[in-house]
Amino acid sequence: MRVATFMVLLVWGCSAVPAAAQLQLADIVGVVLDRRGVAVPSATVSLNDPLGGVLRSQSVDAEGRFHFLGIAPGRYALRALIVGNEPIVFPLSIDSALPIEVTLRLPPHIVGTVTVEAPLGRDSVTSRNSVAGASVGHVPVRIGARGLQDLVATLPGWATDDNGLLHARGVDDGFLYVVDGVPVYERLDLLHGVGPDLMAIESVSVVTGYVPPEFGYKAGGVIDVRSRSAQADWRSAAQIDQAIDEGLGGGVSTGGRVGPSVTVQVAASGQRSTRFLDPVHPDNLHNRGKSGNLFAQLGWSSALDHVSGSLGASGAAYDVTNTEPQQSAGQDQRQRITQRFVSASWQRAWSSTIVSQVSAYARRAAARLEGSDADTPLTASADRTLARHGVIASVTRQRGAHLLKAGAEVQRLSLDEVFGFAVTDAERGAQAGFSAAAVGFTTDAPFHFEGRAVPTLGSLYAQDEWHGASALTVSLGVRADWTRLLLARHQWSPRLGAAYRLGDRTVLRASVSRFFQPPQPENILLASSEAARALSPFAANGGAGGAAIEPERQWAFEAGVERYLARRVRLDAAYWHRAVDQAADPNVFTGTTVIFPNAVARGYAEGVDLRLEWPQQGGWSAYAGGSVSQVRQFGPITGGLFLEDDLGSYGEGVRFVPDHDQRVVVSAGVNWEHIRTGALVGLTGRYESGTPIGREDAEDNLTGQPGAELVDFDRGRVAPRTLVSIIGDVPVWQSGQRSLSVRLSALNLFDRRYAYNFGNPFSGTHFGAPRTVSIGVRARF
Repeated sequence: MRVATFMVLLVWGCSAVPAAAQLQLADIVGVVLDRRGVAVPSATVSLNDPLGGVLRSQSVDAEGRFHFLGIAPGRYALRALIVGNEPIVFPLSIDSALPIEVTLRLPPHIVGTVTVEAPLGRDSVTSRNSVAGASVGHVPVRIGARGLQDLVATLPGWATDDNGLLHARGVDDGFLYVVDGVPVYERLDLLHGVGPDLMAIESVSVVTGYVPPEFGYKAGGVIDVRSRSAQADWRSAAQIDQAIDEGLGGGVSTGGRVGPSVTVQVAASGQRSTRFLDPVHPDNLHNRGKSGNLFAQLGWSSALDHVSGSLGASGAAYDVTNTEPQQSAGQDQRQRITQRFVSASWQRAWSSTIVSQVSAYARRAAARLEGSDADTPLTASADRTLARHGVIASVTRQRGAHLLKAGAEVQRLSLDEVFGFAVTDAERGAQAGFSAAAVGFTTDAPFHFEGRAVPTLGSLYAQDEWHGASALTVSLGVRADWTRLLLARHQWSPRLGAAYRLGDRTVLRASVSRFFQPPQPENILLASSEAARALSPFAANGGAGGAAIEPERQWAFEAGVERYLARRVRLDAAYWHRAVDQAADPNVFTGTTVIFPNAVARGYAEGVDLRLEWPQQGGWSAYAGGSVSQVRQFGPITGGLFLEDDLGSYGEGVRFVPDHDQRVVVSAGVNWEHIRTGALVGLTGRYESGTPIGREDAEDNLTGQPGAELVDFDRGRVAPRTLVSIIGDVPVWQSGQRSLSVRLSALNLFDRRYAYNFGNPFSGTHFGAPRTVSIGVRARF
């Protein structure tokens, strides 16, 4: 009680106005002046992402002024173009909702160069990367339902796994998605849900270093997604893509002003494929699927207020992929997923120094696994729902050199789980390593579990960012979290970050952060139950297997440098280290699409991330980035649902390499755009060194399995993979704002065969897709 009272007083002390939400939108107000300080009425100003992708563009008025409304936090660049002069480019960082005033002044005329001025705004104390505007559509995507993850994977430090799962800085899917200011704590990989479609996304900003205290419940970082905003004039778009593997996808969006201050935006998309998941057999057996997404947003704005309401629904229906024996037996397991959400937000600018916001949201997700009569060696069925209702509130105040923010969040969850399995072939079950207790559950006496719970979570935070006349920026704050999921636990989480500017090209930064991450709620009731404990190989001799899962507690450190090379190319480098207690590391239930949460007693991860950006010049833009890292964990393991006996070797204090230890990841891309016509060619490449097999007996027991040639048994890892993809977009007709273009793409251009993982006791086996060629049509009107 004393903790809550103190934090409430701290919130109240920051401002006399009521506290209100988590993420806020900023307005950019500026003027373009010539060398004499006279307004330039003929300029065009665009807001771009760091690589030059145009987010918004407008002509200045008669007094040289421009105004961009409702811009989400992230890294951008303002680009001013005046006929007869070279463009002026100002790097810009947005970290809060306070208005930003900009003066763009023409320098002396220099032929053949783009003038880049020093960055505007406060220096960032964290690793932040942004992709926005046209750049969002430059990412080759095979399945639209995992397009957001494919986009994030182009950024440094991110490793990919099967079915859209992401890893970064030693964290296994512990990332906070924030969509239009509202946090999404549920998983959005392909097995659990459908993320926002790229067609409906305006910008994505990713934070992996210092995470401000306003963001919590996840330890890996923040993926901030801003939906495409409706403009004054009605704009619509439609697209359709057909791939050679029978993949078909498309979408439509429309939006504009319906009143003096009211806008509406609607988007819908869908896709189907004969290779919907990453299969467990290299021949892609039993793998048809489809998904759809619907989103609508209504907004109202005035000089002081932004009010918005959003609602949406998504779903997926797909086959659970088969091994060869399962295919021969006629196994026909299927999974169904549905999601619905609604949210409302009100942002109020009480003055030029005080902004508040309040939001409320409700989400409901359901997943159903249907078994079949021919399942072997095991049949399973599952039916779960997860409903989450929450209210978040915050207030931001500029007070001299201090940017203060404080807020709170309360959540209520409703969990309902039904799960069952039975071993249908005892001999094959024993060959798969099932324990005697697991084999004892037969079709006549199946395993069955039902559970319900209504847990609550809450948090309070306060933070300050100080930027004085010196070159030093300091961010600090504290967060208090408490949870009853399922254990009653709480934690204070202090966070401190600093950035120091050396001249106008170099910024040094460092941070230390404490994180508190409750276990994922999907299937947590069974994973923490006595029924799971009875099957756990970690429960022997008083072990903790199957017990209620503790929250993850983590200390994270980062030291980095950002430098502009020749005032044009941006280099960002960071060393990071994380120490974890009760590391969240979910396991895939043997051969199905069901994932159960569990926790590893402790672990650590460390590495180096690099990012090099070449913003667009002469039509060319490029990026390159990568990471070198290692992850180590120490048993025992708590929670989960394990049927295998041999996992008991990961006992108390045993050191092992987890399945997400991807040592080296490198990604790069280069785009060329014909400025006059908009024709585009983009080439991307990705290298990943391979995940561990995670079995001591791997060479004896896995060498005869299909796809074993894709494994390096001497290293104990799957073989490295290098994938290259190309995309081309050619306009075929344009008239004013209306256009029609044709897009061609080839993913995995050189048709490399590869595995994401192989025989791993936690993640299983999954193979990547071969070369996929597609053709599409895009219309804007």
